[in-house]
Amino acid sequence: MSSEPIVCLLLEDDHASIFIIENVIKEFFPAISLITCKSIEEARSVFYAKKPSLLLLDINLPDGLSFDWLRELSINERTFSVIFTTAYSQYAIEAFKFSALDFLLKPFTQNELIIAVNKALKEVDDRNYRMQLETLFYNLHTEKVIDKKIVLKMVDEIRIIDTMDILAVEADNSYSTFHLKGGEKLTVSQAIKEYDQQLRTNGFMRVHQSYLVHLRYINSFKKKNNILILKEGLSIPVSLKKKSLVLAYLQHLK
Repeated sequence: MSSEPIVCLLLEDDHASIFIIENVIKEFFPAISLITCKSIEEARSVFYAKKPSLLLLDINLPDGLSFDWLRELSINERTFSVIFTTAYSQYAIEAFKFSALDFLLKPFTQNELIIAVNKALKEVDDRNYRMQLETLFYNLHTEKVIDKKIVLKMVDEIRIIDTMDILAVEADNSYSTFHLKGGEKLTVSQAIKEYDQQLRTNGFMRVHQSYLVHLRYINSFKKKNNILILKEGLSIPVSLKKKSLVLAYLQHLK
C-alpha cells in the first residue's frame, strides 16, 4: 500500500451495521478515511469523486444489488478490493466460495471485520484478485449449474477452471489434487471437505474419504473390487460406506 490516505467506501443501509463498521475503522484503522453511502446511486457518484481503494459493500440495497453496480466498475482501470457483507442469499454465498472470495455473514464480530479489512488492504494491488471478481460475476449471472467456474489457488499461480473440466478431486492430507480432462493435475492447499461442500450440488459425489468424482464422467463401476472407471481411464476407489449410494445413482440413470 502507498503512503497516500486510504479511502474506503461503505455501502450499507442498516444503521446497526454502519455503527459497528464506523467504530471499528475509527479505532483500528485510523489511516482509513471512511465514506458511508446508503444507496447505489450515492455510491456511484462518490466512487468516481473520491476514488476509493477499498469497498465495503452490503449485497442488497434499496435501489438494487451491489453486485450489479460492482460489475460496472470491473472495467475501470483503478485497482480496489472488496469486502462483501450479507445477512442471507445462499445463492450469493455459493458464488463467493466458487470464486475463492471472502464475505462477512451478518451478524459478524468485530474481530471478523478486522481480519477482513487487513486481508482486503493487502489485495488492493493483487492482479489475481480481479480474476476472482470476474469469476464471481460470471457465476452470479450463470443459471446453468454445469457452466460454473471455480478458482483454484496454487503455490505459484491462480487458475480459473470450468467445473465441466474436472473429472475428480483427490485428497492428500490437507491438500487436494484436481484431475482434469486431458490428464492435467492441479494441487491446492485446501482440504477436500471444502470442495465437497461446494461441488456436491454441481454434479459431484464423495465416493471415498479421499475422492470426489464428477458423476457425469462415470463410464463403469466394477462391483467386485469397488472401482469406478471414469472417462480417460481414471480409476477411483469407492468405499464400502458409499457403495450403496453409487449403485443407487447408477440404477436411476435414464
